[in-house]
Amino acid sequence: MKKYLLIIIVSLIFVPTALPAQPSAPADTEAGQAITRLREGLVDSFNHGDIDRLLTYLDTNAVVTWQNGEVCEGPAAVKAYYERMMKGDHPVVSKVTADPKILGRQVQGDWAVSWGSLNDRFVLTDGRELPLDSRFTATIVRRGDRWLVSAFHVSVNAFENPVMALVIKKVSLLVGLGGLVIGLLVGVVVTRCLRRPKSGAA
Repeated sequence: MKKYLLIIIVSLIFVPTALPAQPSAPADTEAGQAITRLREGLVDSFNHGDIDRLLTYLDTNAVVTWQNGEVCEGPAAVKAYYERMMKGDHPVVSKVTADPKILGRQVQGDWAVSWGSLNDRFVLTDGRELPLDSRFTATIVRRGDRWLVSAFHVSVNAFENPVMALVIKKVSLLVGLGGLVIGLLVGVVVTRCLRRPKSGAA
């Protein structure tokens, strides 16, 4: 009886009855390839400034959080943000490029999460360049036979980034100019006091 139970246990462990789970590997590979194509399409349309094509890769309820903390809900809001920052009456950015590097990806059924470094570079309308090298997290969802971006969050180092360096430089310049002006005013006042004639002189 014990020998019979042992045979059953060994059979349950080693026989191919557990193999049907293996076909999930091709499905995962297929999903990974589809997500890679999605990323390539996003990067290409982004770098070429083709906002209308870029929007086709977003889910209808996509939420995007940008480096400046602004949140856009839906493709229409993303387009409005892009138009305001890149075009409009007072554009802030004249050109932006990105070369994302994926550091990790998890795929669970119809959902996936990717994260990594954006390697983005901004050229402002005044000619200054900002290599932000932002970090991103993207949530991707399968809609029918397509994978679309459901959420995208991008951020920069709040304590060490080109924007902060520009602010510090500007503040230092203003402080320096302020100190110079104060110094000149003090010098003028002291000079006038020294040149003022003494009262009661004969």
